[in-house]
Amino acid sequence: MSAGPPLLPRRTALALGAAAIALAGCDDGDSPDPGSVPSSTPPADPDTRLVDDILVDLGHAEQLALGAGRTDLADLHRAHIDALEGPPRSGDAPAGTTKKALRRTEVRLQRILAHASMNAESGALARLFASMSAAMSQRLSRSPT
Repeated sequence: MSAGPPLLPRRTALALGAAAIALAGCDDGDSPDPGSVPSSTPPADPDTRLVDDILVDLGHAEQLALGAGRTDLADLHRAHIDALEGPPRSGDAPAGTTKKALRRTEVRLQRILAHASMNAESGALARLFASMSAAMSQRLSRSPT
């Protein structure tokens, strides 16, 4: 037998291999600063503010529709609020909302929803806003409100 380099014991070779794999996998390349500590807070959803703003507009329109005695429109707004997982109905509707004020609010909301569908980052949310805008548009074209 020739005297070659001494062979590593099996356990030592396995331990060195596992350490090399572990060290190679430490940098996943996601962090711009290798010395930074990963944050435990997930990144904010870019659509959160948009949804919050739409929920305020829908809640206002719902209240005006109720004040004008238009439960059909109020129910449509409630369905949209529920689809966005918004808050439950609260407060009393303002009594005696005029048809003109209601119509102006509904037209404005339809445009806001159309605009929101173009500004949403999420494709699913964009489709939802577009659907809401279309539903509003249909109601407005059929209704003398």
